Amino acid sequence: MAPAEPLPATFFATAGPGGASRFEAWRASISVLFDTAPLARDTLEDFHASVHATHLGQLLLGDLHFGAQRFARSSARAAHDGLDHYLVQWYLEGGFVGQHSSDDDLRVAPGDVVFFDMARTQHTVAQKSHVLSLIVPRALGDAAFGAVVGTDAARLHGSVLRAGSVFGGLLADHLAALHRRLPTIGMAQADDVVRATTHMLAACLRPSQRTLAEAQGGIEAVTLERIQRHIARHLGAPLTPEALCQAFGISRHRLYQLFEPLGGVARYVQQRRLQRAFQTLSNPAYRRLRVADVATRLGFSSEAHFSRAFRSTFGHTPSDVRAMAEAARATGMAPPTPSTTASVEYADWLLSLHV
Repeated sequence: MAPAEPLPATFFATAGPGGASRFEAWRASISVLFDTAPLARDTLEDFHASVHATHLGQLLLGDLHFGAQRFARSSARAAHDGLDHYLVQWYLEGGFVGQHSSDDDLRVAPGDVVFFDMARTQHTVAQKSHVLSLIVPRALGDAAFGAVVGTDAARLHGSVLRAGSVFGGLLADHLAALHRRLPTIGMAQADDVVRATTHMLAACLRPSQRTLAEAQGGIEAVTLERIQRHIARHLGAPLTPEALCQAFGISRHRLYQLFEPLGGVARYVQQRRLQRAFQTLSNPAYRRLRVADVATRLGFSSEAHFSRAFRSTFGHTPSDVRAMAEAARATGMAPPTPSTTASVEYADWLLSLHV
């Protein structure tokens, strides 16, 4: 029986002659999430893709079909495009190989479920695939995963639940049932469905964190998360090891142990500051703020130090990034303009997703 107020849904599909033209339409449609590229120009002739997306208020569920291609989220892209979401993908057909950080290889096969943090990097080469994708806003994910896993959910980035595993099978079954029952779910039931789905995600993802949780301990994980949140809120303040130790009542040795898996506390702080700087310089609201002012506000000792670190991380100077952002806005090229009403709706839904 159809609900009184059905869930909003939208559909996009490539159409028309010419595989290259169809790929460009797809590239524009999916650009809110990924940068894409064909594997080779001579593979485009038979390219087709489609997305059927359903909005559950706090989650987006997408049924995707797409041809072989490369997907990427670079560190610069992740730093400035504003996506603060988790992405859960169940590959019904196809799969991919790639990396979910600078040196961590990843392979996903049919039946596998993979978990990504969209604030982190990934580079994959996908086969022709059929995928169910669930997009979860970070606040909702952290509330569910953090409560069950007892650690920062971002560490799950790149986790794979294999098709033959108990928890991979349970999560796949839930996603299949959710997708099958979408026509019978109305807005009145959406919150309950979201709650059940996030609880299932947390329960199934928990085993992939067990070794890490046992090795570091629940207290250390919670402390690390608290310090990370403190750093994010106080990027312009002194964030020396001494200041952090005093703020959280821990020893320098323990602080270093907590941040060792993240490359060290000093590197972590600098990377967060640089990411915030990239966002600031790309934002037209701050166009009158000098580069030196951005550096000072974010706790850098000098403009020269800031510029060197920025260029080393992003491959461009701060002034270059600001100029490119201005030029892109002036020409209307950023972000790429989706070619259909459906893809515009999907992008708007994604960027406004909240809890």
